[in-house]
Amino acid sequence: MTFTAVVSGETAVTARGPLRQAAERVLGRLWIDQVPVRLASEDSSLWPSAATAGVAGRPLCWPGQPGPGRAVLDRAEELRARARADGLTEVALLGGGAPARAAALIAAAGGTPLTVLDGFEPGPLLRVRDDRDALTRTVAVVTGDDPGGETLRQVLAAMLRDAGLSPAEIARRFVTVAEPRAAAAKHAAEAGHPLVEAPAATAFGALSPYALVPAALAGADVRALLSGAAAVLPSLTRPENNPGLVLGAILGGAARAGRRTVILGGYAAALPGIGHWAAALLEETARGALIPVVQEGGFPLAPADDLFLVTFGGRPHQDDATVAGPLAAQLVVWEYAAAVAAYLLETDPLEPAARPAPMTLDDGTGEPLFTDGDHGRAVEAHTTMPSLLGASGLPALLDLLTAGIGPGEHLEIVAYLDPDETRGQGAQVRRLAALLAARCGRPVRIGWGARPPAARNARSGAGVYLLVTGTVVRDAPVPGRHHRLGMLQLARALGDARDARAAGRPVVRLHLQDRRAGLARLLDAAGADR
Repeated sequence: MTFTAVVSGETAVTARGPLRQAAERVLGRLWIDQVPVRLASEDSSLWPSAATAGVAGRPLCWPGQPGPGRAVLDRAEELRARARADGLTEVALLGGGAPARAAALIAAAGGTPLTVLDGFEPGPLLRVRDDRDALTRTVAVVTGDDPGGETLRQVLAAMLRDAGLSPAEIARRFVTVAEPRAAAAKHAAEAGHPLVEAPAATAFGALSPYALVPAALAGADVRALLSGAAAVLPSLTRPENNPGLVLGAILGGAARAGRRTVILGGYAAALPGIGHWAAALLEETARGALIPVVQEGGFPLAPADDLFLVTFGGRPHQDDATVAGPLAAQLVVWEYAAAVAAYLLETDPLEPAARPAPMTLDDGTGEPLFTDGDHGRAVEAHTTMPSLLGASGLPALLDLLTAGIGPGEHLEIVAYLDPDETRGQGAQVRRLAALLAARCGRPVRIGWGARPPAARNARSGAGVYLLVTGTVVRDAPVPGRHHRLGMLQLARALGDARDARAAGRPVVRLHLQDRRAGLARLLDAAGADR
């Protein structure tokens, strides 16, 4: 098998066999089209959304560019100093997507804690509320313009009021990062929160204020990170030893050759969370033309022509492709590579993120197909898939579901539960994914209900969706509304189920009347006779 390596400083990208050949087939086109130079100059003709934003005078977050982050460094450090002077040592990020993943990755690499709250699951917020000392020491960063982030801000502000804090004390505990014209900036002005202005948010936000402000508040050394990122930039415009161009050619070339599913795994202990950030980045930029799957716990996969493996610091002579390097370099290289892959796959990575499906309290399936277990601890199954309507219990349903995942398809578990590994349902859901992967021999992706699972375009099919909802025992009210977070979470799940079915995706929803007991039943059923 052929093997090649591209090394630039401390960053190395390798490819072997069919992946090397696929990359070589597209590298010439990338140079003919002057993609490296056009990316470096933020050429708005690369994508329709960039051209539209340019006409409207709206700056966007472009891949691997440290400029927007560097522009707010003094402001971020000022806010951190003020927070520490006020005794605020805990940081929560209210926002989602690839930039939020990057912020958590940067903070973790620096050994500083950062809590990311990116959905309506009440558990994480209630844990903050229950520790009154930690609650009053928390500063929250609202990023982007997602209405869900504003809802979480209102809930957290109400918790601080209930803890006895004054309006002025509450105002000092929030920082907003947003476009000047965004609704979030307006909310910040009305509430008296500090505002950090930023370009319009995109998936390319790892070096933007959306990631760096919360990471800096948490205590990460973002100046050193930006210096490391800037050192990589010259390599991304040259014809030789250009790691970003080669990685992008590997990703885009593989997908063009029919290998659309990239398994992200390997040896990322030194950079915990990098696989999840890279997966979010590719999902949001490739728009379904690439299907990224984070390999959880080494679950087994049958070899297939549509899969390829990219490892972090892996085995260059054994793995399909490897990427190694310090965090700052990887943030730049991966964002650049995602942009190159999007160009090759003719997707628009700067297109605004799809809004969540309309919320509803009806997923369109009517009464449950069956209820498995005793009342109060049972699992309710909902589906309209004709092939599953004969199932009378969980073992039969999971047998039929996994048997129906054919070549080129994958299973998507979307859990509207608590993702915490120890205090929530994170460990059980990951175990469920591993058991179902063993059954079907196909990739299994895990999502946590923070964004809709349905496809953004017609090319992202091949997904079978297993949505898992659960009864909420402890909930948090939403100020000014007649409902609580748990109701919003269920309404989001039901809207997502309808949206996925409308996009032509097979969908099963399992509702756990009791989360712990229901997951135990699911794990037993998934592991039966295995």
